Amino acid sequence: MKRRHRSNSTENARAARTSSGWPLLLAATVIVLAAVVAYSNSLQGPFIFDDQQNIVDNASIRRLWPIWSVFFLQGSGRAALHGRPVMNLSLALDYAAGGLDPYYYRLTNLLIHVLAGLTLFGIVRRTLLLPSLGQRFAAAATLLALAVALIWTLHPLDTAAVTYVVQRYESLMGLFYLLALYAAIRCGTSAHPRRWAVAAVAATLLALGCKEVAVSIPLCILLYDRAFLAGSFRAALGRRWGMYVGLASAWAAFVVLFLCSYNRGAWAGYGLRVSWMEYARTQFGVILHYLRLAFWPCPLVLDYGWPVARTVGEILPGAVVIGGLAAATAYALVRWPKWGFLGAWFFMILAPTSSIMPLADLAFEHRMYLPLAALVTGVMVGGCLVGQWLVRRGTISSPTSQAIGAALVICASITFGILTFQRNADYQSDLSIWQDTMAKVPGNVRAHYNVGIALGDRKRFDEAFVQFRQAVEINPDSAEAHYNLGVALDRYRQQMDEAIVHYERAVELKPEYVQAQHNLGRALAARGRVDEAIAHYEKALELKPDYFAAHYNLGTILAGRGRIDEAIAHYRHALEIKPDLALAHNSLGLALAGRGQLDEAIAHYQKALAIEPNDADARRNLANALKQKGRVK
Repeated sequence: MKRRHRSNSTENARAARTSSGWPLLLAATVIVLAAVVAYSNSLQGPFIFDDQQNIVDNASIRRLWPIWSVFFLQGSGRAALHGRPVMNLSLALDYAAGGLDPYYYRLTNLLIHVLAGLTLFGIVRRTLLLPSLGQRFAAAATLLALAVALIWTLHPLDTAAVTYVVQRYESLMGLFYLLALYAAIRCGTSAHPRRWAVAAVAATLLALGCKEVAVSIPLCILLYDRAFLAGSFRAALGRRWGMYVGLASAWAAFVVLFLCSYNRGAWAGYGLRVSWMEYARTQFGVILHYLRLAFWPCPLVLDYGWPVARTVGEILPGAVVIGGLAAATAYALVRWPKWGFLGAWFFMILAPTSSIMPLADLAFEHRMYLPLAALVTGVMVGGCLVGQWLVRRGTISSPTSQAIGAALVICASITFGILTFQRNADYQSDLSIWQDTMAKVPGNVRAHYNVGIALGDRKRFDEAFVQFRQAVEINPDSAEAHYNLGVALDRYRQQMDEAIVHYERAVELKPEYVQAQHNLGRALAARGRVDEAIAHYEKALELKPDYFAAHYNLGTILAGRGRIDEAIAHYRHALEIKPDLALAHNSLGLALAGRGQLDEAIAHYQKALAIEPNDADARRNLANALKQKGRVK
């Protein structure tokens, strides 16, 4: 049996080489050009939503050395990046190339997606050429693989993971996931399996460093090996035991990474008010919605604000359909393992985000990035089989079948490409994407207050205020809605007392809401309620030790209370986090001068002026300090 496997592997490798050349180059060119055209309007546009926290406010990406500061983040900021060092490194490389210009980040996202499409093409083509599939697909392997990769690459459902910059979590993980499977296939068919086994393990580790969904890679590879290469689990493990040991070690490395990450479980959304049972029963409807979007991708929504399913009518339809598909997948894995693999691919990749583990959001389209590949592959291969069956029955001729198949693929590709191009236009500004979301989901609280924020940034304050009010009216129990209304009352209307009411409500609803704690402290300080303000600043710093604004404002209050040494410590903390904060340099200078440390005070005044040359207070304080030193210039 072992000798026959080596012979089959050699035949497959020879077939792959024989069919290579210009057809492969042409197919790759088509995939690349189609993706570039469809996403050509995605390269312009600002950062939106979570991009702000994970990119703009992410100080760890602003230098590549020491590398450990990029890989292992400390503190409570950059929520989703904890435990995802490869993703953070990719952002750091973009920052090194272009600073905070969104163009470079968006270009990288497109490159990742194109590479993923090419890798999917390679996986499908090599699978169709395997001896276990006989001669049924050999002649059409390249064209069928092109159809799969082209439709998946152009599908508008992928825009959530490509055009929305920070969802590179999903697309970069997806690329490495596909590369791991491709390397495992080569390990089973190559004359040099060890190098491919190493590549499979390396790609798995990189995928796990992007997003936890990649935890299913070893199982996915084992199911593929059993279905297409070895014929049984025992044979698969016996022939490639070294690769599976490496894949198991990747699991171990992932556990260590997870445990070393700062409170990763909390940032992933675990421990929310939604129970695991509520989350699980809601996912039936969510997955059913994903399936509908795969075949009819309209409307696409950035943020669904999906509600928990509570009634039988909300739960039962999805439970019947998804439960039936899961049962069919389990049965197929036993009777028809090749088809079963596609079903398992779909469910395994969705399982970490769409099963029983409560996450912060019940539905997001980017979660379908890789599962969509299984659906597209199943539809394309199934269509090919139907065409072959019709030819065997004499219903149509082989050329006619091929022409119909090609026409359908071309039409679908063009349609999906146009829809992708149109969807990318919604991402051209933060206002346009949130207005689109609000129009499609009018009851989405987050859409309303984000439209308000975008309008406020454009100084359209009255319109912004209306959106903030509506957000609170839609959901009076939304901490974020109360916080943003408080900000609007504070900044736009100077109604501080009413703003305090909404800040307090936000903190009551969500005590861990760092920004609300900070702003409440600032508002209370402005009303002379200093002791209360100090308590809220300290709570904000307990939640987020690297919150420079809270350090600065608390330092200012403490300095006013005569607690100079504590004030100096907080000013120093603020400057460690944000060295270019001119106000902190000036305030630290004043505190140091009060302690008689004039030389250090002068140095900080000078730094403040280097950052803000027109800072009159810093210039006056510097002059006073120099005069005090007897060095008037």
